[in-house]
Amino acid sequence: MEKKILYTNKFIVLLTLTCSIYVFSQKKSENEDIYKNALVNLYSHPEKTITISEYLSINADSDEERSNALNLKAEAQILQGNYIVALNALLESLHLNSVNDDSTELLRTNLILGDLYRKLGVIPKAEERLNLIEKKFDNNFTDNPEKTSLYIDFLTTKSILLCEQKKYLKATEVIDDALLKKFSTRFPYQVSWSYDQLAKAYGMNQQWDRSLQYAEIALQLSTMSGLEENFMAYAELDVAKANFIKKNKQQYLIEIPRLLILSEKVNDIVLKKNIHQFLAEFYLSEGNNTKYQLHNLKYLELNESINSAQQKASDLILSLTESDFKAKDHQRYKTNYILIWVIGFAFLVLGFVFWFRFRTRQNYNYYKEYISKLKKTQKEEEIIITDKDVEEMSKTPQLIPEKTEQILLEKLLAFEDGKDFTKKSLTLHSLAKELDTNTRYLSEIVNKHKQKNFNSYINELRINYIINKLRNEPSFLNYKISYLAEESGFSSHTSFSTVFKTVTGIPPKEFISFIKKELSIAN
Repeated sequence: MEKKILYTNKFIVLLTLTCSIYVFSQKKSENEDIYKNALVNLYSHPEKTITISEYLSINADSDEERSNALNLKAEAQILQGNYIVALNALLESLHLNSVNDDSTELLRTNLILGDLYRKLGVIPKAEERLNLIEKKFDNNFTDNPEKTSLYIDFLTTKSILLCEQKKYLKATEVIDDALLKKFSTRFPYQVSWSYDQLAKAYGMNQQWDRSLQYAEIALQLSTMSGLEENFMAYAELDVAKANFIKKNKQQYLIEIPRLLILSEKVNDIVLKKNIHQFLAEFYLSEGNNTKYQLHNLKYLELNESINSAQQKASDLILSLTESDFKAKDHQRYKTNYILIWVIGFAFLVLGFVFWFRFRTRQNYNYYKEYISKLKKTQKEEEIIITDKDVEEMSKTPQLIPEKTEQILLEKLLAFEDGKDFTKKSLTLHSLAKELDTNTRYLSEIVNKHKQKNFNSYINELRINYIINKLRNEPSFLNYKISYLAEESGFSSHTSFSTVFKTVTGIPPKEFISFIKKELSIAN
């Protein structure tokens, strides 16, 4: 009797375990199917994708599943211009993968985060993320389909970053054409996006024949692979642009009706803005003022909305570090090897001493280089724009009239000589209004003549202003960093310190100590 009871209990336990494993595997399989379906519909239904990603995140059975859901959520939020929400999701995903720094999920998180930093104009952080990814790839990545797909995306993202830095030749060279041909059928999304980026890079380098060639390949691949029209819109726009520049009127007129439909249907807010911008340029060239104003207004509204969202997210990055988003983990392992700790600590102290001396010497060199650069820049800004300069401007194709461009440049010089850039309320929109122009013209002037975006331009003016105060008014050397931040127009001590180091390469306290040292030597 006892044996029967024992066998019965064993059978029940075994049956329960089997059922649990079956239910778990079923649930995991369902979640994987939901995730793949949401990933396919990312560009066509980003709002639905966000809802699904939140469901997957709540019901995740592992950090890996939760990380995938957070990455998906971030990509969908970026498409809609919700950069702060995307940033939080990505930083949470980073924390989940902090233990396993070789995981595909962490590589994907870093890739999306790097591209987001690039969109927000925080180029050093974007480079840092992409460099981390590059170090993790090896020559055998093609044996792993997930890593191959990720590697193609990485090359595309790196090319986009190089274009942002105006390194157009490198941007075309970094993408491996042979690799794209090899995997075009297996990874049509990634390869199509990569070909489209090649089209953009060649276009930025004024090689419009090559640009059209790759844009048509991207469009053909998207069509043959049955990718949704929201994804195909990227290639459609670049084909139209290249034909427009090459004056292939018969070809680009075919694209216009298609782009008109896509301008209302696409869900990528930046792509939508770019389509309206192109349509405005097209109707302007056709002399259709009504349709030009319609699309130009939509472009300006989207551009202002994107700039505002980017500025808020950029401010958040400057004021908070990634450690603020990470939960503090309990120490997992302890050791009793006191001798190892002592020896390790001794080496650490010795290393710190050498590092500190090296860093101080290196930062002093940065300081001298920056002061020299600042003096040179101030001399160059004193030069008045000549007729020859205007003639040079006219050689470059542009939408802004030459006279308007010259007037705006003169107004910008006057603006730089004043103190208005220290106003905390200053935005692209408010400055455009003050200079009696629109945000599009102002943004283009800053990008073209200052070689930086609006946020970086204002931040550099503020830092140079406070450096001049520190060097020319000794009383400023005794003020607290918080006062210097307030004086130069920053919202917080942290924001000021972060931007100061980004611009000069040196923290403000150390910069001030170098000025004091030079003053004491001079006296």
